[in-house]
Amino acid sequence: MGAWPDRARAMAQLDEDFRRATELHRRGDLAAAERLYQSVLTQAPLRSDALHLFGLLRLQQGRPADALPLLERALAAEPRSPEALANAAGALIALGRPAEALQKLDALVALRPADAAVAYNRGVVLEALRRDDEAALSYRQALRNFANHGPAQFNLGNLLAKAARYDEAVACYDKVLALAPGHRDALNNAGNALAKLGRHAEALSRFDRALARQPNDPRTLLNRASALKELRRYGEALADYQRALELDPNSADAHYNLGNALIDLGRPEEAVQNFRRALALAPDLADAHTSLIFALNFVAASTAAEQQAERAAWAKRYAALSAAAPPHPNGRDPERRLRVGYVSPYFRGQAATYAFGGVIVHHDRDRFEVLCYSDTQSEDDVTERLKGSGCVWRRTEGMSDEVLAALIRDDGIDILVDLVGHMKGHRLPLFARKPAPVQVTAWGEPTGTGLRGIDYLLADPVLVPEAERALLAERVFDLPNFLGFWTPVPLPEPGPLAARGRGAVTFGSFNRFAKVLPAVLRAWAQILRAVPDARLVLKDRLFDAASQRTPMLAVLAQEGIAPERVSFLDQADRAAHFAAYREIDIALDPFPHGGGMTTLDALWMGVPVVTMPGRTISSRLAAASLTALGLTDLVAPDLDRYVSRAKMLAADLEALAGLRASLRPRLQNSAIGDPVRYTRAVETAYREMWRRWCAAL
Repeated sequence: MGAWPDRARAMAQLDEDFRRATELHRRGDLAAAERLYQSVLTQAPLRSDALHLFGLLRLQQGRPADALPLLERALAAEPRSPEALANAAGALIALGRPAEALQKLDALVALRPADAAVAYNRGVVLEALRRDDEAALSYRQALRNFANHGPAQFNLGNLLAKAARYDEAVACYDKVLALAPGHRDALNNAGNALAKLGRHAEALSRFDRALARQPNDPRTLLNRASALKELRRYGEALADYQRALELDPNSADAHYNLGNALIDLGRPEEAVQNFRRALALAPDLADAHTSLIFALNFVAASTAAEQQAERAAWAKRYAALSAAAPPHPNGRDPERRLRVGYVSPYFRGQAATYAFGGVIVHHDRDRFEVLCYSDTQSEDDVTERLKGSGCVWRRTEGMSDEVLAALIRDDGIDILVDLVGHMKGHRLPLFARKPAPVQVTAWGEPTGTGLRGIDYLLADPVLVPEAERALLAERVFDLPNFLGFWTPVPLPEPGPLAARGRGAVTFGSFNRFAKVLPAVLRAWAQILRAVPDARLVLKDRLFDAASQRTPMLAVLAQEGIAPERVSFLDQADRAAHFAAYREIDIALDPFPHGGGMTTLDALWMGVPVVTMPGRTISSRLAAASLTALGLTDLVAPDLDRYVSRAKMLAADLEALAGLRASLRPRLQNSAIGDPVRYTRAVETAYREMWRRWCAAL
């Protein structure tokens, strides 16, 4: 009879020890609680509540590897314990085993389908598994269970932003902010999503709210600076970039973003320094490297060899992708109908689109099927015109390069064409994956990519002289001109020579502000001094800001040019933009980065363009088009003759009027200005490329 009381006392003591352990655990005395849990489990190794709580304690100590066996033993005894399932999932997440964690959470959902926390945690695990669509569904389930679940709302917003569904993302972030007005991450992410939508003033307000709570946050300062830059408040933007760098001198992102602002401000040498600093701090920051490549186009001291070497260095990071690309199963019939794919975020009213748009609209449907892979966010009437040309349209914004490469392979694309080069929004890592057997870069930024996975660059003998071609990764295929000229709607007539009406010549440049460097302004001042009654008109969207006009006027004033001889025009719609050329008699091409489509625009409106090509591709854009049209008298080999040729044109108004009247017909009747002829030339190039590929094996 004596054994039963002893056993009862032992069990009572065990229960008391467990109670004390849980009390100590609750109070945060983990060391004391640990000793008691161990004592309890020594005497009762299968006790599930002790196993579970000891496992939880190990989790709280940051020891998930020790916690998991305890939790698994607890579940072996009590398989339907919601708490043990939840904590076992937590341990597996901490151990980097999300697939196993998902199994626990799926079992937990079956037990607690209305539990918002469970649905939220399941979403987190699905995100870790890169199953974003399913994760979004779990976050939405959490919100159905509990509408004010802030973390689920925030994470759902992040997934929507990642998928380029920015309007929906902003709505999620604003719901988070309604619950927690000071949520800094929600403020920043909402601002970034608004910026993607082009709503920069609203983005700025979010960043201002974040900075009001934490004025010295470098990330928010960078975001605010970017919004200010887009709003053309450059002085404030530069101050924020500099402040961010003071707070964090080793921020690669700060140097990178400052570099982009400096390009826009026409300070390319400083931009290059910042991009190089960003890469020194973060060698894998590919965006900084591609921005460096683009910035070098504006640096007068840069050489063709230096520029192509930088492209090759950038491309090395993607060499393994090209090497791993599987063979292409495309049928090797050299004369069959080909499937041609075009990749761009700019299938809309934008300069480069008018260079290649005719090739899409006028493609030979019997010989070619065209597919457009569009990252275009702000579609317009030009987009609709392209869509209506008989091409297959794929919306690809938010799609990863890997997924898009698989889609292109599934579509059986024979020739894939990059329309962007190293400009913003490019998809060059996609091309590194070699999703099509023949790959081409053309029209957008025709200076080469550095990628061995791109086979051809469409150019012409002036743009890329024979002596430079060995520097490029791509093989150059010559067209009548590296650019075509297409307009989806009629444009204004050139009108008479403006100088006849006002008695003096007006020089002009409608090139982007970043190209109009101080050295260019000094050259134009020489021309204005040589033609004392002439005026200068500059046009760009940035010229509505006095902060941009003032430094330019200061440079000209140093050269003796009074401000009343200079006029600035802001951007306008396409018709008004072309109508503005009626007030210009002679266009002046900037250097070292000349005008591409700007040159053809001027010629279409009867305005001759004087250019001075240099030693890089970007310096020969205007020279290539002028040479193709037989206007080599407008191509000057050096600065003295650049000035003298502009002066000579201005001196003979009769000859200038005759030249004006001849330029549009000359362009219209050329292979450049006739979109159908230009398209046939491009398609002849495609066919020859395809034949070469078919014959290669």
